[in-house]
This record gives sequence, C-alpha cells and structure tokens, in this order.
Amino acid sequence: MRDEPLHFFSGLTRRRLTGLALCWIAVIMLFLTLYVTARRVVIDEIRHHAMGVAIAVAAGIDAADLAAIHTPDDKELDAFQRVQSFLDRISIKNPDVKYIYTMRRSLDPDAPITDYEFIVDESARDRDGDGIISEHEMSEPPGAPYDAAPWPQMVEAWHGPTADEQIQPDPPYPDLISGYAPIRDERNQTVAIAGVDITADTVREKLLAIQITFFLVSLFIIILITLVVTLYYQQHAAFEQIKQLSEELASRNDMLRASNRELAAHNEQIERDLKLAQTVQLGFLPTAFPRQDRLVFDKFYLTSDMLGGDLFDVFSLDHDRVAMYIADVSGHGVSAALISGLLKMAVSSVKEKGGFAHGHLHADLYEPDRVLYALNEMLVKEIPEFEFITMIYAVLDLSSDTFRLANAGHPYPIRYSLRRKELDLWKLPSGPALGFLENQEYPVREMSMEEGDRVIFYTDGLTEAMNTQSEEFTEERLLEIVRQHGEESPMAIIDAVRQAVDVHRDGERVSDDFSMLIAEIR
Repeated sequence: MRDEPLHFFSGLTRRRLTGLALCWIAVIMLFLTLYVTARRVVIDEIRHHAMGVAIAVAAGIDAADLAAIHTPDDKELDAFQRVQSFLDRISIKNPDVKYIYTMRRSLDPDAPITDYEFIVDESARDRDGDGIISEHEMSEPPGAPYDAAPWPQMVEAWHGPTADEQIQPDPPYPDLISGYAPIRDERNQTVAIAGVDITADTVREKLLAIQITFFLVSLFIIILITLVVTLYYQQHAAFEQIKQLSEELASRNDMLRASNRELAAHNEQIERDLKLAQTVQLGFLPTAFPRQDRLVFDKFYLTSDMLGGDLFDVFSLDHDRVAMYIADVSGHGVSAALISGLLKMAVSSVKEKGGFAHGHLHADLYEPDRVLYALNEMLVKEIPEFEFITMIYAVLDLSSDTFRLANAGHPYPIRYSLRRKELDLWKLPSGPALGFLENQEYPVREMSMEEGDRVIFYTDGLTEAMNTQSEEFTEERLLEIVRQHGEESPMAIIDAVRQAVDVHRDGERVSDDFSMLIAEIR
C-alpha cells in the first residue's frame, strides 16, 4: 500500500513530460513553417525589387548607344560613357544593389542562345569598403564572354522581365539574387538585357531580424506552454487558482468583446473614409471632354483595391490645341492613390498658373518634354524611394491634326487608321519613369493624324491582367481586339476590351489597376 503514491507521481511525471514534448514539437514545427514562409516572402520581395530596378534601367538606356559598343576599345566612346554613368547613378541610388550591367547574346551566329557577352558594366569601385578593388569588384570590358547556361532566368529575360528564384553562387562574385529586363530598340526588338544583382548578404540581413523575432516568440510560447501544462497536471493543488483564472478569462473575454465592438466601429469608419477617398479620387478623372465638335473621347478606369494609382485627364490649351495625359503609379492601393493625388496636384498647379516656374524649372504646357521634365524634378524630391510613375503627355493640334508626345516609361499608344483600316503601335522614344532620377530628358515625337483615326492610351495593368493559370492578357491580344473593332466608336472599343479581359481573367481577382483613354479625330 505504501508504494501506490510513488506509482501515482511517477505516472503523473511521465504524462507531463510526454505532453510537454508534444507541445514543444508542435510549436517548433509551427514556427519553422512560418519562418520558411517568411523567408520566401523576403526573397520574393527582393526578387521583385531587383526586377523592378532592372526594368527601370532598361527603360532609361538608348538601344542605339549599346549598338555602338563591341570591344574594350569602345570604352572611350561617348555612348559607353553615357550608359556607364547612368548605371553608376542607379547603383548609388539603390544601396541594396551590388552590381548593374548590360549584356547581349553572342554576335557569333553559331553560338547557342546561352552565350552572352558584356556590353557596359558599371564602374569598378570598392564596394565592400576594404580599401582594395578585388577581382569581383572590377568592371567587365565590352565583349567579355559570359556563359548564361546556369541562369535560365537570364536567358528568359530576352523575352521579358524576370528574376532568379533563389540565391545562387556565381564565382568570383558573391552569392546573388539577380533581376533582368530586356532592352528593346525602336522596333520593339530585344537587343540586350539589363541585369541587377543583390547579394545574399542583403537577404541574410533581412532574414536575421525575422530569425531573432521567431526565436524569441517561440521561446516565450514554449515557456508559456510548459507552465500551462505543468499547472494542468498539478490540478489537484490548483482548483481555486483555476477558478480564479476562469473568472479572469471571462473578464478578459468581456474586454475582448468590447474591443471587438470598438474595432468593428473603427473598421466601419475606415471603410467610410476609404469610400470618401474613392469619391475624391474619381473626381480627379475628367467628367466632360473639350472640343466635342472635332473630338470624341471615352474612358475606362478599374482599380484592384478601393483606391488605385492610375490617372488621366484631357483639357484645352487654346482654341486649336488640346492636352492629354495618362499616368500609372507603381504598385496599387492607398500609397499609389496618394502618389497619384500628388501628381494631380502638380499638373493642376501647372494648369492653373499657365506654366510652372520654380528656380530653374519651367513647364510650358504646349511642350510635352518640358512638362515631363518639370514634373520629374518636382516628384523626385517628394515621392518615397523605389516608387515611380510612368506617364505620357501629349498635345493635339487640331489646326494641323498632329500629336506631339513625350513618354516617361509608359506603354506605347495604339493608333487605328480608319482610312487605311490598319493599326500601328507608336513606339515613342522614352525617358525613365518619373521620380527615379533628377535632371532627365524626355524626347518629343510628332505624329500626323487623319480624320477618323483613333488613338488608344492605356496602363500596363490591362496587358498584365492574370488568369487563374497566372498567364498575362498580353499586348498582342489587345492589338488584335483593336484591329477587330477599330472602326467602331471609342465606347465600343472599350467594351470589347473589357469583355475580353473579363473572359481571360475567368474570375481571377484584379491584381493591378488599369485604365484606357481613347480619342477619335472627326
């Protein structure tokens, strides 16, 4: 009889240890799963950052400059100096970026598509601050060969922007994640790629904070579970304490319900505020169009969230000239809406004052290049780092039926000729997106129009609309729809495009804002 209490406490200890071990294993597995997910999110964020910078770099490089560079002797050319200076500025502007370079496929007709060669690499410099320019910090000369076979994303970048899936070694360089984007000429043919490398050290720094947080939280929860399980198995000595804890829990539940009610009220207020903000933002868009005796306009605007980052407008400059623009803020949601509001105020300031002058800036509304230059100089100091705006500003002269346009990294407009029953893509020369770098120039292109012509402006959320298989709608489908419906009214063209995008999405949520603005010359 005297041995029974010993057997009881021995069994109690075994049950306690087994329960604790199972709880610890569950917590550790949960946090391992969360860490793997967080790590993937961080890597995806860095991949998209590298790819975004690569796209911006590709948009800011003139393909004609690259065409003039082939051998190390070409490093003295003005074209080489321009491109390398641009790469250096982008690299300095983005501290996470380790290397920026341009490459083309080997010019040897018998070479495989994985054979690349350097065109312009950024300048050699002491990136790690050790006072020595090491081998991996040197600048590769034009024509230096590079085997892209181990990098399928680099090969795929010839057809569109992409990025490495994981951190990969590339001796003698440090471990990297790279983003790539094609550089296209005026015929929209890829002639080179821009590459942007972010080192594994950057990834590790971001992951270290997550690791420390997960470790501390998991340690806290393990300790908490240990205490709870211990108390549970000692219930023979804690009935009164459990009752007290139950009462405290009931009190906390009451507090939680009160907090939930307060949170619901706050959420309703936030939703009302967002609806009000949406109404204000929709008020930014034109409700009436000028010169309806000579012009027919129609528009479409769709946001992925309650607020969006697309913006467009049409307004008269004088009796014969009408100005119009369309812009797309990177990202979407509240932050993009705020930046689009900032752009709207900047353009409104120019319109109200008949031109904007501040220091060395001057914007003549009749000159598209000066408008984009002035807006860029204003916005580069105001919008957050890594945010940017693509934009086309155009002036239509009804006395001569000519468009004058300037482009800041925006998708090309589409023109449908009613007389010729043909469409063409206006491949405008482009400067970089607004808000990236100061003191940027934006070339102007003049295009002739005829009676019955339609010009379609749009944002890239249209062509990049995804279906359930993550396939994009594409520019080719958009062109085919315009080709089929080009003789119809602007409203009919927009309806056809909307229906085609809806069919393509097949219920998939809208991942980015998209807009259309169509002008018909009477």
